[in-house]
Amino acid sequence: MKIIKKFKEKNKIFFFNYSKNSFFEGLYRFCAASISPLFLKFNPNFISSLSLLSGLFGLILFIFFSVKLKVTLIFFLLSFVLDFTDGLVARILNKTSFFGRFIDGLFDIFVSGFLHLVLLFYLLENSNLEINNLIYFFYLLIIFLLPIQHLILDRFSSLARWCNEINKDNKIKPYYRNEYFNKLMMLFVDLQHLSIFLILFITEIYISYVINFFFLISS
Repeated sequence: MKIIKKFKEKNKIFFFNYSKNSFFEGLYRFCAASISPLFLKFNPNFISSLSLLSGLFGLILFIFFSVKLKVTLIFFLLSFVLDFTDGLVARILNKTSFFGRFIDGLFDIFVSGFLHLVLLFYLLENSNLEINNLIYFFYLLIIFLLPIQHLILDRFSSLARWCNEINKDNKIKPYYRNEYFNKLMMLFVDLQHLSIFLILFITEIYISYVINFFFLISS
């Protein structure tokens, strides 16, 4: 319990602070602080890899083994928690690095893409709505554009910090996203994750509506 308390005290700035992160990001950080002591012997980059594998495992189970959507989403929620666990462990062990932040964000892009593919496949196979094929094409386009969005808004910040660490004289401002529309982005993130939790608890008849809302927010 003392170790968990130490994790929460060292990272309390990140919990439920809407100027720092969205509500669900704070929730995942809080969960990560509870399980982080179990990962103290692991390299933070290895934990990042576990997050990626959890999302990939969920995708494979859904597409190739026809596992239920609600079960599949559990693997993605685990991936989200592990995504914050690596950072907490890195800070406790003083092993933070720009490389670690960069691959952590890169793996986030893959996991987000896996999740969108799972939801799109569900719509294609189970939707009780009459959806035009153009809408499905639009959803597929969103999946392909996700990496571009993340690379511009998220990885730019990591690259900027990395460059600043190497070159002390020519500073690059890394907060492109924060300066312009960070609060709006956090709201969209919360709505996306709220949709995921809703899918876990609502009946099958409403899932297609929630997934369509999820893609609308993603756009």
